[in-house]
Amino acid sequence: MKPGKTKMSDIAKALNISTISVSRALAGQSGVSDELRNTILLKASEMGYLKPKSPADYKILVLHQKPFIQDNSNYSHMLQGIEKALQKVGCKYDTEFADKECQDKLVLPNKIEWGSHYDGILYIGNFESSYVDFLSQKIKSHVYYTGDSFSNDSDSVWYNFSHGAYKQCEYLVQNGHERIGYAGNTKSYAGKEKLLGIISNLQQHGLPVKNEFFISTDEDFEEKICELVYKDEHPTAIICQWDFTAIKLMHYLHEKGIQVPNDISIVGSGNTEMSSVCIPALTTLELHIDYACETAVDLLLKRLRKPQKPSEHIQIDSTLVERDSVKALR
Repeated sequence: MKPGKTKMSDIAKALNISTISVSRALAGQSGVSDELRNTILLKASEMGYLKPKSPADYKILVLHQKPFIQDNSNYSHMLQGIEKALQKVGCKYDTEFADKECQDKLVLPNKIEWGSHYDGILYIGNFESSYVDFLSQKIKSHVYYTGDSFSNDSDSVWYNFSHGAYKQCEYLVQNGHERIGYAGNTKSYAGKEKLLGIISNLQQHGLPVKNEFFISTDEDFEEKICELVYKDEHPTAIICQWDFTAIKLMHYLHEKGIQVPNDISIVGSGNTEMSSVCIPALTTLELHIDYACETAVDLLLKRLRKPQKPSEHIQIDSTLVERDSVKALR
Protein backbone atom coordinates (compact mmCIF):
# COMPACT_ATOMS: atom_id res chain seq x y z
CA MET A 1 0.00 0.00 0.00
CA LYS A 2 1.07 3.56 -0.65
CA PRO A 3 1.90 5.81 2.31
CA GLY A 4 -1.16 7.62 3.59
CA LYS A 5 -3.64 5.09 2.13
CA THR A 6 -3.53 2.60 4.98
CA LYS A 7 -6.10 3.03 7.73
CA MET A 8 -5.96 1.95 11.36
CA SER A 9 -8.74 -0.48 10.61
CA ASP A 10 -6.53 -2.13 7.97
CA ILE A 11 -3.80 -2.66 10.57
CA ALA A 12 -6.32 -4.00 13.08
CA LYS A 13 -7.68 -6.45 10.51
CA ALA A 14 -4.16 -7.64 9.57
CA LEU A 15 -3.37 -8.37 13.23
CA ASN A 16 -6.87 -9.56 14.17
CA ILE A 17 -7.18 -7.00 16.97
CA SER A 18 -9.45 -4.03 17.69
CA THR A 19 -9.01 -0.66 16.03
CA ILE A 20 -9.00 0.91 19.52
CA SER A 21 -5.85 -1.06 20.41
CA VAL A 22 -4.18 0.15 17.22
CA SER A 23 -5.18 3.74 17.97
CA ARG A 24 -3.79 3.57 21.52
CA ALA A 25 -0.52 2.02 20.37
CA LEU A 26 0.04 4.60 17.63
CA ALA A 27 -0.77 7.45 20.01
CA GLY A 28 1.57 6.13 22.72
CA GLN A 29 -1.34 5.72 25.16
CA SER A 30 -1.76 3.13 27.89
CA GLY A 31 -4.06 0.16 27.51
CA VAL A 32 -1.84 -2.05 25.35
CA SER A 33 1.17 -4.10 26.36
CA ASP A 34 4.64 -3.13 25.23
CA GLU A 35 4.86 -6.33 23.17
CA LEU A 36 1.59 -5.61 21.36
CA ARG A 37 2.56 -1.95 20.89
CA ASN A 38 5.80 -2.97 19.19
CA THR A 39 3.94 -5.46 17.00
CA ILE A 40 1.44 -2.79 15.95
CA LEU A 41 4.16 -0.23 15.21
CA LEU A 42 6.07 -2.75 13.13
CA LYS A 43 2.97 -3.74 11.14
CA ALA A 44 2.01 -0.08 10.66
CA SER A 45 5.47 0.61 9.25
CA GLU A 46 5.28 -2.44 6.96
CA MET A 47 1.88 -1.38 5.62
CA GLY A 48 3.01 2.18 4.97
CA TYR A 49 0.95 3.83 7.68
CA LEU A 50 4.04 5.21 9.37
CA LYS A 51 6.99 6.82 7.70
CA PRO A 52 10.34 5.24 8.61
CA LYS A 53 11.71 6.94 11.71
CA SER A 54 14.85 9.03 11.58
CA PRO A 55 17.35 9.07 14.48
CA ALA A 56 15.82 12.39 15.60
CA ASP A 57 12.53 10.56 16.24
CA TYR A 58 14.09 8.29 18.86
CA LYS A 59 14.86 8.98 22.50
CA ILE A 60 17.57 6.90 24.18
CA LEU A 61 18.34 6.30 27.85
CA VAL A 62 22.05 5.85 28.60
CA LEU A 63 22.55 3.87 31.81
CA HIS A 64 26.09 3.85 33.10
CA GLN A 65 28.33 2.66 35.88
CA LYS A 66 32.09 2.42 35.99
CA PRO A 67 32.87 -0.47 33.62
CA PHE A 68 36.43 -0.91 34.91
CA ILE A 69 37.32 0.09 38.48
CA GLN A 70 40.92 0.62 37.40
CA ASP A 71 40.17 2.59 34.23
CA ASN A 72 39.06 5.96 35.55
CA SER A 73 40.25 8.10 32.64
CA ASN A 74 38.68 5.97 29.93
CA TYR A 75 35.40 5.71 31.83
CA SER A 76 34.67 9.40 31.28
CA HIS A 77 35.93 9.08 27.69
CA MET A 78 33.42 6.27 27.06
CA LEU A 79 30.48 8.18 28.51
CA GLN A 80 31.36 11.34 26.61
CA GLY A 81 31.95 9.29 23.46
CA ILE A 82 28.44 7.83 23.63
CA GLU A 83 26.93 11.28 24.16
CA LYS A 84 28.92 12.69 21.23
CA ALA A 85 27.82 9.80 18.99
CA LEU A 86 24.15 10.32 19.91
CA GLN A 87 24.47 14.04 19.26
CA LYS A 88 26.12 13.36 15.92
CA VAL A 89 23.16 11.34 14.61
CA GLY A 90 20.62 13.69 16.19
CA CYS A 91 19.10 11.35 18.78
CA LYS A 92 17.44 12.75 21.87
CA TYR A 93 18.84 11.15 25.01
CA ASP A 94 19.15 11.21 28.78
CA THR A 95 21.90 9.73 30.95
CA GLU A 96 21.54 8.22 34.40
CA PHE A 97 23.81 6.44 36.87
CA ALA A 98 22.56 3.06 38.12
CA ASP A 99 24.51 1.61 41.03
CA LYS A 100 24.53 -2.03 42.12
CA GLU A 101 21.96 -1.44 44.87
CA CYS A 102 19.43 -0.14 42.34
CA GLN A 103 20.06 -3.18 40.17
CA ASP A 104 19.79 -5.68 43.02
CA LYS A 105 16.52 -4.14 44.21
CA LEU A 106 15.15 -3.83 40.64
CA VAL A 107 14.55 -0.10 41.00
CA LEU A 108 13.44 1.68 37.85
CA PRO A 109 15.71 4.50 36.66
CA ASN A 110 14.38 7.82 37.97
CA LYS A 111 13.67 9.19 34.52
CA ILE A 112 11.45 6.20 33.66
CA GLU A 113 9.79 6.37 37.08
CA TRP A 114 9.01 10.03 36.45
CA GLY A 115 7.22 9.17 33.22
CA SER A 116 9.78 9.73 30.48
CA HIS A 117 9.39 7.47 27.44
CA TYR A 118 12.42 5.90 25.77
CA ASP A 119 12.73 3.84 22.61
CA GLY A 120 15.95 2.12 23.63
CA ILE A 121 18.57 1.72 26.36
CA LEU A 122 22.32 1.81 25.93
CA TYR A 123 24.20 0.19 28.84
CA ILE A 124 27.78 1.26 29.57
CA GLY A 125 29.51 -1.42 31.62
CA ASN A 126 28.39 -4.67 33.21
CA PHE A 127 24.81 -4.73 34.47
CA GLU A 128 23.08 -7.50 36.37
CA SER A 129 21.19 -9.73 33.93
CA SER A 130 18.14 -9.72 36.22
CA TYR A 131 18.07 -5.92 36.03
CA VAL A 132 18.33 -5.92 32.23
CA ASP A 133 15.50 -8.48 32.05
CA PHE A 134 13.47 -6.25 34.39
CA LEU A 135 13.96 -3.16 32.22
CA SER A 136 13.30 -5.18 29.06
CA GLN A 137 9.69 -5.47 30.20
CA LYS A 138 9.47 -1.71 29.76
CA ILE A 139 11.86 -1.09 26.85
CA LYS A 140 12.63 -3.89 24.39
CA SER A 141 15.57 -2.47 22.44
CA HIS A 142 18.92 -2.27 24.16
CA VAL A 143 22.65 -2.54 23.48
CA TYR A 144 25.57 -3.31 25.78
CA TYR A 145 28.74 -1.26 25.41
CA THR A 146 31.75 -2.76 27.24
CA GLY A 147 29.45 -5.14 29.10
CA ASP A 148 28.79 -8.82 28.49
CA SER A 149 25.44 -10.21 27.35
CA PHE A 150 26.04 -13.93 27.72
CA SER A 151 22.89 -14.52 29.75
CA ASN A 152 20.55 -13.17 27.07
CA ASP A 153 20.43 -12.53 23.35
CA SER A 154 21.36 -8.87 23.28
CA ASP A 155 23.39 -6.71 20.93
CA SER A 156 26.78 -5.68 22.25
CA VAL A 157 29.94 -3.80 21.32
CA TRP A 158 33.12 -4.92 23.05
CA TYR A 159 36.87 -4.89 22.56
CA ASN A 160 38.80 -7.78 21.01
CA PHE A 161 40.93 -8.48 24.07
CA SER A 162 42.38 -11.78 22.87
CA HIS A 163 43.58 -10.21 19.62
CA GLY A 164 45.00 -7.23 21.52
CA ALA A 165 46.91 -9.44 23.96
CA TYR A 166 48.18 -11.59 21.09
CA LYS A 167 49.47 -8.41 19.43
CA GLN A 168 51.14 -7.25 22.67
CA CYS A 169 52.80 -10.63 23.15
CA GLU A 170 53.99 -10.70 19.52
CA TYR A 171 55.57 -7.27 19.99
CA LEU A 172 57.44 -8.49 23.06
CA VAL A 173 58.59 -11.67 21.33
CA GLN A 174 59.89 -9.69 18.37
CA ASN A 175 61.89 -7.63 20.88
CA GLY A 176 63.54 -10.75 22.25
CA HIS A 177 61.31 -11.54 25.24
CA GLU A 178 60.61 -15.23 25.82
CA ARG A 179 59.41 -15.27 29.44
CA ILE A 180 56.23 -13.20 29.45
CA GLY A 181 53.78 -12.72 32.33
CA TYR A 182 50.39 -11.16 32.91
CA ALA A 183 48.86 -9.00 35.66
CA GLY A 184 45.10 -8.61 35.71
CA ASN A 185 41.74 -10.01 36.78
CA THR A 186 42.12 -13.64 35.78
CA LYS A 187 38.43 -14.37 36.49
CA SER A 188 36.80 -11.66 34.37
CA TYR A 189 35.81 -12.10 30.73
CA ALA A 190 38.36 -9.52 29.59
CA GLY A 191 41.08 -11.14 31.69
CA LYS A 192 40.39 -14.62 30.34
CA GLU A 193 40.40 -13.30 26.79
CA LYS A 194 43.76 -11.60 27.35
CA LEU A 195 45.26 -14.78 28.76
CA LEU A 196 43.96 -16.67 25.72
CA GLY A 197 45.75 -14.24 23.40
CA ILE A 198 49.02 -14.40 25.36
CA ILE A 199 49.03 -18.20 25.64
CA SER A 200 48.14 -18.63 21.95
CA ASN A 201 51.07 -16.46 20.90
CA LEU A 202 53.56 -18.14 23.22
CA GLN A 203 52.51 -21.57 22.00
CA GLN A 204 52.77 -20.51 18.37
CA HIS A 205 56.37 -19.47 18.96
CA GLY A 206 57.15 -22.62 20.95
CA LEU A 207 57.82 -20.57 24.09
CA PRO A 208 57.07 -21.74 27.64
CA VAL A 209 53.70 -20.95 29.19
CA LYS A 210 54.34 -20.49 32.90
CA ASN A 211 51.20 -20.17 35.00
CA GLU A 212 53.24 -18.77 37.89
CA PHE A 213 53.90 -15.72 35.70
CA PHE A 214 50.15 -14.99 35.44
CA ILE A 215 49.34 -12.90 38.52
CA SER A 216 45.83 -11.99 39.64
CA THR A 217 45.38 -8.36 40.68
CA ASP A 218 42.86 -9.24 43.38
CA GLU A 219 45.42 -8.44 46.10
CA ASP A 220 49.14 -7.67 46.54
CA PHE A 221 49.94 -8.32 42.89
CA GLU A 222 52.79 -5.78 42.90
CA GLU A 223 54.57 -7.63 45.70
CA LYS A 224 54.13 -10.98 43.96
CA ILE A 225 55.63 -9.64 40.72
CA CYS A 226 58.46 -8.03 42.67
CA GLU A 227 59.25 -11.43 44.20
CA LEU A 228 59.25 -13.00 40.73
CA VAL A 229 61.79 -10.48 39.44
CA TYR A 230 64.35 -11.61 42.02
CA LYS A 231 64.08 -15.30 41.06
CA ASP A 232 66.53 -16.90 38.62
CA GLU A 233 63.64 -17.89 36.36
CA HIS A 234 61.74 -14.63 36.12
CA PRO A 235 59.57 -12.90 33.50
CA THR A 236 61.35 -10.30 31.41
CA ALA A 237 58.06 -8.59 30.54
CA ILE A 238 54.58 -8.23 32.06
CA ILE A 239 51.41 -7.50 30.08
CA CYS A 240 48.95 -5.63 32.33
CA GLN A 241 45.20 -5.75 31.85
CA TRP A 242 44.83 -1.96 32.08
CA ASP A 243 47.05 1.12 32.05
CA PHE A 244 46.17 1.82 35.68
CA THR A 245 47.48 -1.61 36.66
CA ALA A 246 50.69 -1.03 34.71
CA ILE A 247 51.34 2.44 36.16
CA LYS A 248 50.61 1.24 39.68
CA LEU A 249 53.05 -1.64 39.16
CA MET A 250 55.78 0.63 37.76
CA HIS A 251 55.45 2.94 40.77
CA TYR A 252 55.82 0.02 43.17
CA LEU A 253 58.82 -1.42 41.31
CA HIS A 254 60.49 2.00 41.30
CA GLU A 255 60.13 2.18 45.10
CA LYS A 256 61.81 -1.23 45.34
CA GLY A 257 64.72 -0.16 43.14
CA ILE A 258 63.61 -2.23 40.15
CA GLN A 259 63.92 -0.25 36.93
CA VAL A 260 61.46 -0.30 34.03
CA PRO A 261 62.40 -1.20 31.34
CA ASN A 262 66.01 -2.07 32.24
CA ASP A 263 65.06 -4.80 34.74
CA ILE A 264 61.61 -5.67 33.44
CA SER A 265 59.39 -4.41 30.60
CA ILE A 266 55.78 -3.37 31.21
CA VAL A 267 52.89 -3.08 28.74
CA GLY A 268 49.44 -1.61 29.48
CA SER A 269 46.09 -1.31 27.74
CA GLY A 270 43.75 1.66 27.19
CA ASN A 271 46.07 4.48 26.10
CA THR A 272 44.75 6.63 28.95
CA GLU A 273 46.03 10.17 29.50
CA MET A 274 48.43 9.00 32.23
CA SER A 275 50.07 6.43 29.93
CA SER A 276 51.88 9.11 27.92
CA VAL A 277 53.05 11.26 30.86
CA CYS A 278 54.22 8.61 33.34
CA ILE A 279 57.93 7.79 33.53
CA PRO A 280 58.79 5.85 31.52
CA ALA A 281 55.98 6.53 29.02
CA LEU A 282 53.89 3.38 28.78
CA THR A 283 53.65 1.11 25.75
CA THR A 284 49.93 0.34 25.54
CA LEU A 285 46.92 -0.41 23.34
CA GLU A 286 44.73 2.28 21.77
CA LEU A 287 41.12 1.04 22.07
CA HIS A 288 39.55 3.48 19.55
CA ILE A 289 36.85 4.45 22.02
CA ASP A 290 35.20 7.14 19.86
CA TYR A 291 34.73 4.67 17.02
CA ALA A 292 33.41 2.01 19.40
CA CYS A 293 30.88 4.51 20.78
CA GLU A 294 29.65 5.36 17.28
CA THR A 295 29.34 1.63 16.55
CA ALA A 296 27.26 1.08 19.70
CA VAL A 297 24.86 3.90 18.78
CA ASP A 298 24.58 2.64 15.18
CA LEU A 299 23.84 -0.87 16.47
CA LEU A 300 21.05 0.40 18.73
CA LEU A 301 19.50 2.35 15.84
CA LYS A 302 19.67 -0.79 13.74
CA ARG A 303 17.86 -2.71 16.48
CA LEU A 304 15.16 -0.02 16.66
CA ARG A 305 14.61 -0.15 12.91
CA LYS A 306 14.71 -3.95 12.75
CA PRO A 307 13.44 -5.25 16.11
CA GLN A 308 13.22 -8.83 14.83
CA LYS A 309 16.83 -9.07 13.65
CA PRO A 310 19.21 -11.58 15.30
CA SER A 311 21.52 -10.26 17.99
CA GLU A 312 24.98 -9.02 17.02
CA HIS A 313 28.23 -8.95 18.99
CA ILE A 314 30.77 -6.56 17.50
CA GLN A 315 34.41 -6.62 18.61
CA ILE A 316 36.69 -3.63 18.01
CA ASP A 317 40.39 -4.28 17.38
CA SER A 318 43.03 -2.20 19.15
CA THR A 319 46.29 -0.64 17.91
CA LEU A 320 49.65 -0.95 19.66
CA VAL A 321 51.19 2.34 20.80
CA GLU A 322 54.96 1.97 21.25
CA ARG A 323 56.61 4.07 23.95
CA ASP A 324 59.48 3.64 26.42
CA SER A 325 58.43 0.92 28.87
CA VAL A 326 59.70 -2.01 26.77
CA LYS A 327 63.39 -2.88 26.39
CA ALA A 328 64.60 -4.68 23.29
CA LEU A 329 66.63 -7.73 24.33
CA ARG A 330 68.02 -8.28 20.84
